[in-house]
This record gives sequence, C-alpha cells and structure tokens, in this order.
Amino acid sequence: MFEIKERDAMGRIGLLKARNKVIETPVLLPVVNPNLQEITPEYIKGIGYEGLITNSYIIHQSKKLRRNALENGIHKMLGFDGLLMTDSGSYQLYCYGDVDVDPIEIVKFQNAIGSDIGVILDIPTPINVHHSRVNADLVETLKRAKESSKLSFEMLLAGTIQGGVFLDLRAKSAKEMGKMGFDIYPIGGVVPLLDNYRFKDLVKVVMECKKHLPLNKPVHLFGCGHPMMFALACAMGCDILDSAAYSLFAQNERYITSSGTLRLPEIRDFPCSCKICSSYTPKELNQSGIQKETLLAKHNLNVSLEEIKMVKQCIHDGSLIELVERRVRGHPYLLNSLRNFFLSPLLEKFDPLTKRSAFFYSGSESILRPEITRHISRLNRLRTENRTIVLLPENRKPYSKSIGVKGSKEYQVTMLSKVFGVIPIEIEDIYPLNQHITTRYTSFNQDELMINTAKKFLSNFSKKLIHHSLQYLELDGTYFKDFSEIGVKEDIISKAISMADYQFGSGAGNILFKDVKIEISKTDRIRRAIHQKHIIAVFRASDGFIIPSIKGASRILELPFPNNRVIVSKEAEDFVEEGKSVFSKFVISCDPTIRPYQEVIVVNNHDKLLGTGKAILTGLEMLSFNRGVAVKTRHHV
Repeated sequence: MFEIKERDAMGRIGLLKARNKVIETPVLLPVVNPNLQEITPEYIKGIGYEGLITNSYIIHQSKKLRRNALENGIHKMLGFDGLLMTDSGSYQLYCYGDVDVDPIEIVKFQNAIGSDIGVILDIPTPINVHHSRVNADLVETLKRAKESSKLSFEMLLAGTIQGGVFLDLRAKSAKEMGKMGFDIYPIGGVVPLLDNYRFKDLVKVVMECKKHLPLNKPVHLFGCGHPMMFALACAMGCDILDSAAYSLFAQNERYITSSGTLRLPEIRDFPCSCKICSSYTPKELNQSGIQKETLLAKHNLNVSLEEIKMVKQCIHDGSLIELVERRVRGHPYLLNSLRNFFLSPLLEKFDPLTKRSAFFYSGSESILRPEITRHISRLNRLRTENRTIVLLPENRKPYSKSIGVKGSKEYQVTMLSKVFGVIPIEIEDIYPLNQHITTRYTSFNQDELMINTAKKFLSNFSKKLIHHSLQYLELDGTYFKDFSEIGVKEDIISKAISMADYQFGSGAGNILFKDVKIEISKTDRIRRAIHQKHIIAVFRASDGFIIPSIKGASRILELPFPNNRVIVSKEAEDFVEEGKSVFSKFVISCDPTIRPYQEVIVVNNHDKLLGTGKAILTGLEMLSFNRGVAVKTRHHV
C-alpha cells in the first residue's frame, strides 16, 4: 500500500493506497471540524488538496452527526470524495484529560463510517511531566494498540508513537508499535514542542522514532501545520502532515508565509499572489468584517499547499536540503535544530549518492551535510601505496584543467577544499565534488574541516609535498613553490582506477580497468573504457559516475566482497535478464550499505550475473518493502 518513487535526504515522493484511493506523498491533510465548516471540504479539494483529516470522536459524540455518518458514510456527509483520515479523540484527551468512549469502539466506528485511514485512541502526555508518568501512559497506549491491531478493517490503521521528550520511551514505543503491523505510524505529542519553539527536541524525537520504525510504512507527523516546518519534517522522512494552523492562525489575525507569520494589521503589502491576496489589500481584508477570518484561512491554506508542492519539486531536483537550510533561517531556534538533523547518522543512510541539483554551501551548518561526511569516509578507498601526495591550494574548477594534470600513477595530486576538506583531482568529476558552489571566504568551521581532513588524508602517505602557500596550516611535509618543477606525469588510467575505487570500493579500479583503453570525450573528460572492442564502462558526464556494462559488472564480481550486490529470487531471474526492473518483493538479500541511486549489480542466489542498474531503495529498504521498484535495470544479460 506504499511505495517510493523519488527521494532526497530522508524525504520521499511515494504512492499511498487507502481503500480505493491512491495519493502522492508527501501530503498535507487540512484539519476539518465536522461541526464548523466555514471553509468547506469542497473548497479544500477545489484548490488542490488530495485529502483531509477530521475528528471521529466529535462525530461519535453527536447523535445527529453519528447517524448521518453511519447511514451515508463520512465522505458523503462531508461532501468530499478524496482521502479522508479520522482522528480518534486523542486531542480531546490531551486537552480535557478524559474522553467518553471505549478505545476499541472508536476504532471500529472509524471503519464503520468509511474512513480511509483510522487512528487508535492513544494517550498523549504533556511535555513537562516525569518519566514515570510518560511511561505509564505509554504502557496504556501500547495495550490499546495491541488490542486494536488484532482487528480486521477495510481502512488503513495508524498506530501513534508516544513517549514525550524521553528518547528511550520513543524508541520503546516505535519498536513495540512496529511489531504490531500498523499501516501508518504517526508521531504524536509534538504540538507542545512546536508551540514552545523546542525544535531541537522535535528533531531528536522524530529521528529517534524513524530509527526504529518499519522502513516500508509511511510516517505521519501529527500537528505539523506551519509551512516553514514542512521542508524539515519531510527531510526527516515524514510522509504525511496535517494542519489546523490555517484556521487557528486566522482566528488570531495571523497571516502565514513559507518562512514565518505576519500579523494582518501590520502588513503593508501582501507578499503573495493567491486569489485572496490578489483580490484584497491588507487594509481591505482587515476591514472585511465577518469574512476576515475565513478569507485569511483560505490564504493560509493556499500558501501551505504551495509549500508542499515546493517540497516535492525539491525532492525531484535533489535540492531538499537546500530548501531546509533556507527555511530554518526563518527562526533562530529552528536554525539551531538543523545541527541535530545533520549530525544524525541516519541521514547519510538514506540520502542519495547523486542528485540533479548542485551542492550549494549556504552556511557553516552545510559542512555537516551527508555528502561531505560520505566523501571524507570514502577517501580511505583511494590508493596510497608507493604514491606521493601533492597538496595544492584550491583553484578554479575543473582543477585538472587549472593545473594541467588529470591523474598520475606516482602522485596523488590533491586540492584543498573549503567545502570537502580535500579533493584528489582524480575523483573531481564525481558528484558533488565538481558540482558544488561555495562562498569566497571561509568560516572558522570550514578552516577546521580543511585542517583536520588534510591532516588525516596526509597521514596515509609516507611522502608529502605541500604548496608553500599552505604553511599557515602547519601540516607535516616538504613545502614547495612551483608545481611544474615536481614533474608529475599524467596517467589517465590512474584517474579511472581512483574513480572506480571511490565509487565501488578499494581494489575495484585495478580489476575493472585491467588491460583497457580509455576514450576521452570532446569536452576532455573520460568517456568510456574498452577492452577488445567491448565496452567495460561508461563515465556519465552529468555526475562522473561509472556505469559498468555487463562485461564490467562481471569483473567487479571478482572482488572478494563487492559492496553493491543485490540478490533476487528465482522467480525474478528471467525478468531481470530481459531488462525489467527489480521489484522489492523479489529481493532476498543485498548489501546493507547500498544507498539510493547507487549503481548496483543484480545476481541470483548462486552469484550468477543477471544485470546492472540504479538502486531506488537503500539496501535495508529492499528487504523491507513488498511493493515498488528496488532497482531500475540498466544493462541485462
């Protein structure tokens, strides 16, 4: 009922099927009060929303609404044929301390009225109570969840993760709920964190939950209603958001933007061109009397939908993290939370290896991004034996053109980098090393990154030559002034070997490019490697990635433990050999370190080569999902 189509950071564009409806995630569900409909569900659908969420407890407690919903179904009652999710009364429980309904009864009621997605009656706990109280409430939530999970429904059932701000309880909740087989996993109890600007705690809570939740199920972040939070929430892997903010803010004359909130009486000109903002001036809207709240809510709905569309576009482009970095600068406390997100080891496991968009450095936080930490760890794959490192100050890209050398057998010519620490010129073509844009001047954090990375990389070499302009770094080695006097002889095979080692693992280059001829393109880059008229590999111009042919893949399989292997079941062998994509349900084993958009080799259970392709899922996801494509086959036997 859920499959991934595209992704960036931990965010994902996916398809979610509920009853007979299919919607695209990330999706924002406006909250609709079944008693109060100044803005009708018909209007909400008309401006582009695919679904909404309402409260089944309110319906259940009203004789009139309950009878209408049971007789006609909730879709007809609300006049909305899109996806309908119903909450169970947990919000009322949080506000008033008690609700007059049985937990199993309200779940059955949601299914009976035709909800597409129902929610268990969990117990949300205030954020300022002791660990023992939160644990006691969690125990009761888990008890209710277990009882609800045994029921059979046509609707999807959501099991809410609780645990307050205590990460051990969040982990306990996610693990136990994950075992119960719910269809969707909302993360609850976070509205107080949002209301109190505790964004750092919010990030910690969400990332802890994501660490333990099933990979193949969508995650819902309850109460994340402000657009400036959408990019961060989706980047953390939240697929469903809901918003009552559009209405609540309007009641207090607050005008929502993608980067913050303005008070209507203080607005000079509307920074928006939606129908409302185009039809009224701020003064006119402020004097519109009884309509003011409704009109303001309609604007808030429009800007919220625009932001979700922007998030999807950025996932498609591979620029979601850049959007997050822009949005979090809307509030200092939100900016503080970015470090917690970037420092989570979970992010690197899901962030794609290559993207359509270049890497944009936007501030000191950017040096914590997964592209940089991944690059630094992969430097260890490069050959150091019998080689001398030559460290040069950063120059214009492409570096090899600036210094006149693409690769060398004896020398590892390396550029100091304000973003990536060091960039060996042999791998400069690989994303994002040659596809990044940064500021002219460095910050203290960048200087620290350069020094630490350079020292670590230099330590791998016995002979070190360092340009005299870098003496201020106080690096151990022999300093020189003129690079041309070193006498570096260009060797294009060495460049190809280093690129393969960096991409596929140590030793891959010597095996993949043994006895090959390297062809150079008109743009002076490596085009492809050929052995006896057979193409071994193609070097993709857009990101420098090596795309092995079937001949090349067979060579990589000679490695003792190739780190990009996907093993499929017998049922899928013929399909892969014919060039069809590998579906998740046919993957029986794979390398757990596979990252999205990595080039992988597909084999059967006896290591027979079937094809090569681009991974859509991580290695761990391939073993979790039972729907959707795991590998898009590129070459096949």
